[in-house]
Amino acid sequence: MSAEIKNTSCFKEVAKGSLTAALLSVLFVMIFALVARIFTLSTDIVSPVNLVIKALSVFIAVLIAVKSDSKGFLKGMLIAFGFVAVSSLIFWLLGGQFEFKNILTDLAVAVVAGIIAGIIAVNRKK
Repeated sequence: MSAEIKNTSCFKEVAKGSLTAALLSVLFVMIFALVARIFTLSTDIVSPVNLVIKALSVFIAVLIAVKSDSKGFLKGMLIAFGFVAVSSLIFWLLGGQFEFKNILTDLAVAVVAGIIAGIIAVNRKK
């Protein structure tokens, strides 16, 4: 397989994974918001649950998007970076304020989840 085809395939996997993670995150946040409204949850729980939602979204998206049998950790990490970029853009467009500390925390959690899922994704096929 030529390098150009491999690069295109890698880009498609990363783009698909980043967008899938963003969509999953939005879906999970909406479900959590509904649960929080029904059960009147404490505001102290929102931040940890959001981190879990982000990690879970990236993890699932990497497992869905990574189809090749190499460089899973790298693809998982790139999907995580793409997800944080897309989710930060969505948050900014909705009128949110950027806090560098929050973005770094989101990035760290997403990258760890992405790397673990990427390693699992390439090894489950063997």
